[in-house]
Amino acid sequence: MDSAKRFTVLLDGVACFSTQHEDGARQIYAFHYPGDFLGLHGFVFPRSVEFSEVQALTSCSIGTIDRDALEQAMQRHPALGRALWRAALTEVSIFRQRLVVSRRPALQRVAYLLCEQLVRLGDDERVIPLTQIDVADAAGLSVVHINRVFQELRQLGVLSKQRLIEVVNKDRLHELAAFDPGYLDPGEALSQWDLHIEN
Repeated sequence: MDSAKRFTVLLDGVACFSTQHEDGARQIYAFHYPGDFLGLHGFVFPRSVEFSEVQALTSCSIGTIDRDALEQAMQRHPALGRALWRAALTEVSIFRQRLVVSRRPALQRVAYLLCEQLVRLGDDERVIPLTQIDVADAAGLSVVHINRVFQELRQLGVLSKQRLIEVVNKDRLHELAAFDPGYLDPGEALSQWDLHIEN
């Protein structure tokens, strides 16, 4: 799909933004949930050379909008343009935070990643619809290492004993991660901006 001409939104399912390395290893940069824009960078920077891709992790449904139609809609409804800009800033914040957290010990890195997913999914959600392999590829860990980390999180009473990733002690998870969710929301001030482009 030509991201320069089409704008894509995930309607249902879970997807990720990832790169496949020459050795076959996958690096996941971000996870996408229903309502997320897919390949937003391709819309904001249509001429950029991109070696990453959006990959479905479950059965997914998407919606597409013609670029010209979207630009016309943004002219009629400035709030739509602000929402698009806010989504782009959030995506960049997630990439930046992934770099910051990548230097931390494995347990804290995984805990931080799980905290991020809970925020993205909503306050009441406890089950994270990812596999251990997905988390390993996002945290830059081997499958063996991620298995040890999950065992430790279960021993600490953070995760349930189930095979699915179910958080049973969110406060303890936040404490282990030293989690600060501020990067996931650029702030309310953004919605109050009036943007003007001068010739």
